Amino acid sequence: MKMRMGFITNSSSTNFLIISKDELTEDYLFEKLGFVKGGKLEGQGRELCRRIINAVDGQGLRYYDFDVLNYENIKEAFGDKSAEIFKKNKGSYVYAGHTSTDDPPIVQFFTTDSFEIEKRGFYLNGRNCVW
Repeated sequence: MKMRMGFITNSSSTNFLIISKDELTEDYLFEKLGFVKGGKLEGQGRELCRRIINAVDGQGLRYYDFDVLNYENIKEAFGDKSAEIFKKNKGSYVYAGHTSTDDPPIVQFFTTDSFEIEKRGFYLNGRNCVW
C-alpha cells in the first residue's frame, strides 16, 4: 500500500463555450452574466469575467485536443444544440476554455454548477463538467 503525504487535490473543472455577436470583453461579459454595475457582487462578478477571459486565452478545453473549433468538435464536446447554435451564427465570435475549483470562490461556483445562458446575440454553455 502506498501513502501520499502532503497536499492532495480533488479539483473539478468545467469546459465552457461562448458564441457571441460581439467581441468578449470584461464589461460585455459582466452584463451578459447578469451582474449589476455598482451592485454588491460587482467585485466577484468582474473577477469571474477576468478568469473566463483568461481561460479563453490559451487554456483550451480540458480533456479535448482541438486545434480549431468547428461544428463537429463543438458537437462532440457540448452536444447537438450548441453545434446548431454555432452553425446558425456564422461570423460570430467563438470562445472556449475551462475553469477549475482551484480558482477563487466565485469561479468555483461557476465551475461546479451546470448551466446555459441564451440571450440575443450571446450563448454560453457551461454544461461540460468534469469531476
